[in-house]
Amino acid sequence: MNTYYEEKDSDNLYDRLLMARLIKYLLPYKKYFIISFMILLLIALFAIALPYVLKYGIDEYINPSIKLIDISNFPELEAEFSTKYQKYIIETEGLKILIKSYNINKLLPEHFHMLQSNQSIGREFYAKFPKTKENNQLAEKYPGIFQAFGKYYIINQTDLKKISNDDTRILRKDDLHGLLKLGIIFLVILIFRFVFSYLQIYLTQYAAMHSMYDLRMKLFNHLQKLPLSFFDRNPIGRLVTRVANDVNALADMLGEGLITLIQDLVMMLAILIVMLVINYKLALITFVVLPFVVFFMVRFKVDVRKVYRGVRIKLAKINATLSENISGITTIQLFHQEENKFNQFKSITKEYFNAEKKQLKVFAVFRPLIDVMVHLAIGLIIWYGGGRILANRMSLGVLVLFISYVHRFFDPLYDLSQKYNIMQTAMASLEKIFKLMDIKPEQYTCLPLIKPSRIKGKVEFKDVWMAYNEDEYILKNINLKIQSGEKIALVGATGGGKTSIVKLLSRFYPFQKGEILIDQIPISQYSLSELRKNIGVVQQDVFIFSGKIKDNITLYRDDVSEEEIIKAAKYVNADKFISKLQNKYDEDARERGSVLSAGQRQLLAFARVLVCNPSIFILDEATSNIDTETEILIQDALQKIMENRTSIIIAHRLSTIQNVDRILVVHKGEIVEEGNHQELLKQRGLYYNLYKLQYKSDVV
Repeated sequence: MNTYYEEKDSDNLYDRLLMARLIKYLLPYKKYFIISFMILLLIALFAIALPYVLKYGIDEYINPSIKLIDISNFPELEAEFSTKYQKYIIETEGLKILIKSYNINKLLPEHFHMLQSNQSIGREFYAKFPKTKENNQLAEKYPGIFQAFGKYYIINQTDLKKISNDDTRILRKDDLHGLLKLGIIFLVILIFRFVFSYLQIYLTQYAAMHSMYDLRMKLFNHLQKLPLSFFDRNPIGRLVTRVANDVNALADMLGEGLITLIQDLVMMLAILIVMLVINYKLALITFVVLPFVVFFMVRFKVDVRKVYRGVRIKLAKINATLSENISGITTIQLFHQEENKFNQFKSITKEYFNAEKKQLKVFAVFRPLIDVMVHLAIGLIIWYGGGRILANRMSLGVLVLFISYVHRFFDPLYDLSQKYNIMQTAMASLEKIFKLMDIKPEQYTCLPLIKPSRIKGKVEFKDVWMAYNEDEYILKNINLKIQSGEKIALVGATGGGKTSIVKLLSRFYPFQKGEILIDQIPISQYSLSELRKNIGVVQQDVFIFSGKIKDNITLYRDDVSEEEIIKAAKYVNADKFISKLQNKYDEDARERGSVLSAGQRQLLAFARVLVCNPSIFILDEATSNIDTETEILIQDALQKIMENRTSIIIAHRLSTIQNVDRILVVHKGEIVEEGNHQELLKQRGLYYNLYKLQYKSDVV
């Protein structure tokens, strides 16, 4: 496993191991996903039921045609018909029977062909109506049209046109009532489908959001525990993308991509089964196009993956270039490089544009191909199904049903490109997230674990060697003893290793050789939280969080009272500027403390350290850009904080450290000189040269 996280495209975005790891975050909410899946089955059932209601309405009410079958030439069939086909026969009269057109295909093939060859199946469609009082009156009104047949009148479909519209409504009032009932059923199914769809979407999104909330919080917590060396080698923008955008991509996959894909698969399978049950021959004819569809989908997947990766790579270059240019806009404008940067960005954007065109071509070919397959399937339905209707082997309702089902079957494929993008993005994000989470965090606990109530502050470095990169030692053979309450300063040229020494003390970086002890105990045996709680650090660049001034002092600790905050601020002279703010301690510091000066931020940092009351105090001094008045306040605060504490100051201005107990000169990773101010000046070594550079007039 790599020590550091590197962003790269996966060779297999659909890695089962990644999905298995993701499932761990979904398991706490599995009941919601299970309920959602069960509702999904109901939604699929409703979707299938709607076209079937339409088919039933066509066959039963809109076009309730029957066939008049005469089996007088086949007396041996009469008994067999009356038993075998009894549920399909409307009524018999002599040797003639009435049977609904869409049930003729229930006849055995040998019986059907026998009757058809002797023209025993009527070639004309008939409508059937009960002998009611109103229909009897219509029969008298239209003589020769109504033919009595047992309890019914039958009318040739062509003769129906001879009846007026008003009389037709009377004649077909049962059909109209039937259509009304079907309309109500249709509406009820739609309402149920809406309600269950709402529940399904809500439950899915609820579970997905909570799962991603857990993942985001774990990822954020993991980031906070990573070593500083990780952040040295990874851009902040990339990490923000991991926590924000990539987790959102997973939420989209769960809420829209994956669940919708499952819904589509369930729907397609259900439609396939229903079509095979209703008329397997027509279903098989219809799905002749499926092998071609599968081929196109596989080819689409291969092609779109290639172009999709190209698009992502080019987009990443655009984001990186844009971020760099915006961050360096001052330099660009100062050196009049707008045109050069514009041309550079134009070139990168052109590459992205060309990659997008390749992707567009793939999608432009895929969707029309699916459309052609849909209409080809419909053409096969009309060709074969229409022939079956003409041959009295199928009803019109079945034909309409199949056409509707074909549209519903292929609808998900139209959205395949969008879903594929969601899945691709999500799986790429999933891979990056888990690569980040696989990085080993800092060891916050270890055995044997030391949890002192209070560190005294005695520090000792024994032959410490440290390298950021292998065999490139930044610190070499550091030996240093600091007594409890002693105040020392580290001075030297930039890059000499001063900051590295104090970072090792807080275990921000590992060291390769030697040992560091606090109170004669190796720092590796301390609880990391306890260790850092007893070390107060004021950095060279003080970071101020957006929020209230008082929250920046306490860092949102609940155990610090308002009185303690004010007392600490007054003690380090921060109250002098805070009291002048409009809202005083409730004033919004804004992002990175934009409303505060560098000196004010440093005073706040002193107050922040003081409320923690650490045993060891570390200051990475930076007062070069601070006015004299503020510097006086800072120096006064510094002397107060260092009282009764082991203090280590990284000095940039030598005038600020002349009163410390000892000064250590660090040069190229080694401590080369040690002593107080006057002793080091007398040695006329590196310290003397540094002091001479800053204060030429004071040096003899």
